[in-house]
Amino acid sequence: MLSKNYHGVSIPEEVVMATPASPGGLSIGDLEARTGVGAATVRSWEQRFGFPVPARSVGGQRRYTEGHVEQVRRLLAERERGLGLAAAIEVVTRQAGGDRTLFAELRAAHPQLDVMTVGLRVMRDLAWAIEDECLARASRPVLWGCFQNVASYERSGRRWRELARRARRAVVLADFEETSSRPSPERVALPGDSPLLEEWGVVCEAEEISVVLIGWERPRRDGSDRRTFEALVSVDPPVVRDAAARYARAAEAGGLRGAEPSAPTPLVSAAGSLSSMSLLRRFAVYTDR
Repeated sequence: MLSKNYHGVSIPEEVVMATPASPGGLSIGDLEARTGVGAATVRSWEQRFGFPVPARSVGGQRRYTEGHVEQVRRLLAERERGLGLAAAIEVVTRQAGGDRTLFAELRAAHPQLDVMTVGLRVMRDLAWAIEDECLARASRPVLWGCFQNVASYERSGRRWRELARRARRAVVLADFEETSSRPSPERVALPGDSPLLEEWGVVCEAEEISVVLIGWERPRRDGSDRRTFEALVSVDPPVVRDAAARYARAAEAGGLRGAEPSAPTPLVSAAGSLSSMSLLRRFAVYTDR
């Protein structure tokens, strides 16, 4: 069988010499033909890790580009070199120029999301309201917290130790010196150039409630100590899953094992509106103190 070497991985030539793309882009079958990765596997990657991110046709079918083909082939090469799946995806997305803040990723993938500009106090009260609502309503949730630096985490350390005690799993990401899997909570050391360090984030995954808060901090004006964030909040399960998947990739790339999202599928529709109202009431109480 003839083959071509691609980034150190031998790919059968009939895979490389695949049929032309379907009209309007590559179908998932085209992607399978060009990379050798089965459609079921591609769907699994998309669900667990948010990779690759397809466009959708008018009829709702997945549509891919040549760039997606390149990314999947690079992923195969990184896996061949010994990287775990999540770590390989993180490497590939960086190489593809996808090394963006989670805030930017969610806005691009879900353009319907509303963005609000808030100060530090409102951002803190939003985070506290979400954390408390998650513990009040969810039994054994999975929690993710992203902090801009260790000092920011330490100001919330006591609170997150309590969250970790009551959650099924709690993981925090910041510029820690090292990654630790001790569940108190588990810590992920982000590299100094990680765009996630530009944000404050909280994700809660559970059957009873799913919610994400991401706040990207604007650069401060010269001479100003005022901190402002562009923030988004969503109880839409697909948005929450995308956020958790990004944190899981960063966690595994940082050396935390078994970091892929594993929470049950959250309830949707009517439960989402109830979650929104409950969060709003709790937030109003916090800001009125």
